[in-house]
Amino acid sequence: MTQIRTFRPYVVSAEHATDTVSPAYDSLSPAQRLAFREAHPHNYINAMRATDDFPSGQRPSEEQVLKENIAQLQQFLTDGAYHRCVEEGIFVYEIGVEGHTQTGIVAEIPIAEYESGLVRKHEGTRKEHEVRLSQYLDTVGASSSPICLAYEGSTEIDTIVNVAAGQDPVLDFLLPDGVRQRLWQVTDSAQLQALRTAFLPVEATYLTDGHHRAASTLHHAASRRAAGKGEGPWDYLLVVLFPADQLRVLPFNRCVRDLGDMMPAELLAALAEDFVIEPVAQDQKITSPEKRGQFVMLLDGQATRLSLRQPVHDASPVNNLDVSILQNRVLAPLLGIHDAREDPRLDYVTGDSGIPGLVQRCSEGWQLGFACFPTSLSELMAVADAGEVMPPKSTCFDPKPRSGIFIRMS
Repeated sequence: MTQIRTFRPYVVSAEHATDTVSPAYDSLSPAQRLAFREAHPHNYINAMRATDDFPSGQRPSEEQVLKENIAQLQQFLTDGAYHRCVEEGIFVYEIGVEGHTQTGIVAEIPIAEYESGLVRKHEGTRKEHEVRLSQYLDTVGASSSPICLAYEGSTEIDTIVNVAAGQDPVLDFLLPDGVRQRLWQVTDSAQLQALRTAFLPVEATYLTDGHHRAASTLHHAASRRAAGKGEGPWDYLLVVLFPADQLRVLPFNRCVRDLGDMMPAELLAALAEDFVIEPVAQDQKITSPEKRGQFVMLLDGQATRLSLRQPVHDASPVNNLDVSILQNRVLAPLLGIHDAREDPRLDYVTGDSGIPGLVQRCSEGWQLGFACFPTSLSELMAVADAGEVMPPKSTCFDPKPRSGIFIRMS
């Protein structure tokens, strides 16, 4: 059972939206965040700074960074960049890019749904990151990036959403990167009750983005209770719920710095044990993998298509994932990369850059590249339902909801 409820946030003003709304924070590296901040001093990302966003040797203390975030937040709230909603409500949020559009519901849900497992996870989290984000919530007190959840589609919910989206939006803006976003607020009591009722049969929701934010909200709620606070916003997750069939999942491709002790001919011979190897002719366009169990490998300027000889049917849904097959049959046993999260010889390239992005990385000194077939929503749900954890960088959801459309204070 999924229980959604209304809230009354600050919402970015239409005239400030293009300059203020931030890229998805987690999609940028610390260096990219620093460069973006310097180029966009009026962007909300300046209220979300962390110590590791600064160059080594120039990092202020955690306390100083949090103070600066508070000051920047207050600046946003007083200079007209945001306005407080007059009424509580639930929001319909549409985001689109490159011909793809997805429409979700922004609301609060009880954090108890996360604690009990009704909100299902598929990624591990790093404790130090959880602690840092919970300190931000404890000190700055602002949630500005809704946690993304997928749910099995419902025609009843779709009907209500379509009615709301047939009205004039409260926001309609295009970001410089081509992502269009539209927002409607639902305040009509009959519509709100219909939405709440329509979500009750949704037995489980699936985290697609925001595992650390969800975990940190749990820490934040515990700290509020320890401080003797009663019920408050900390007892609820700020979420955007999208129908699973509307989400676009792109692959996370891999690049490897070197072959270790192997020679290229040795690697190809070892790969032939598990894969059918088909070199791509130099005059042919290199295309992404077309099905599960297929990879495109870039090695020394040559593209090769690798197709798994026998499909994997493991009792663990994690081991059936293409990214797991690549890790378990290639990266670990052949190239000696056993820690897919920390090994400096391994890096990741988001699928939105496609084969050209992987080719670019190889031209920058990475000797080997692997293009993967994207993990499906059904595979993600199977892993989450089994209570298992995917390897790092198994899914790339695009487009991602942006930070700084809403500010919910706690």
